[in-house]
Amino acid sequence: MKKLLSLLLSALLVLQFSGVCYAEISDDFWDEPMKIDDAAKNQQKSVTNQEFEKVMQFFEKKKKKKEEKNKPKGNPLWQNNVENEDAQSNDISDALKDIKDDYPTAMLPVTLITPEQSEIPPGYYRILSAKNDSGYFINFYQGNQLIAKVKAINSGNDHNQKSLNYAKLIPHDNTYMKVIYGDIDCNLETKLLIKQ
Repeated sequence: MKKLLSLLLSALLVLQFSGVCYAEISDDFWDEPMKIDDAAKNQQKSVTNQEFEKVMQFFEKKKKKKEEKNKPKGNPLWQNNVENEDAQSNDISDALKDIKDDYPTAMLPVTLITPEQSEIPPGYYRILSAKNDSGYFINFYQGNQLIAKVKAINSGNDHNQKSLNYAKLIPHDNTYMKVIYGDIDCNLETKLLIKQ
């Protein structure tokens, strides 16, 4: 019985408040199109160049404030106050070598054949450079596993790349794939056969 009374009371309250939600709109509001008052049209005025510039300066100031707020605080590693210039140059080279830890990754769409006749299957490869007594090498890694080690030449040409570390695979006449690699120490190039 209590449940029935509480349901009836809640239904009554809902019906009472639902009447408040409906707004009374006259029928002529929907029947006639909206009219713009002539006085409202006459109140329009054109914006002058000075007003426009004032608004643009306001937004530029707001943008600069936001950039200053988001600007990182503190000095970069190579701008620390160091008394000895040699120590400062070592800090710069250490900072740049930290960048070197992010090795580039390249996607290989075809199977390549190394000069030793081993195959490099399609996939994603982390590419690293290596140097020993016999020269420079480009190493292809998947995870921690070395897939291929290819002899390369140090061309010194950065191929107009914008980043410090880069690796690209460039097709050449559908028979060769040119591999270019660069880091802080070297800029390497090599050509590999595309498996037909």
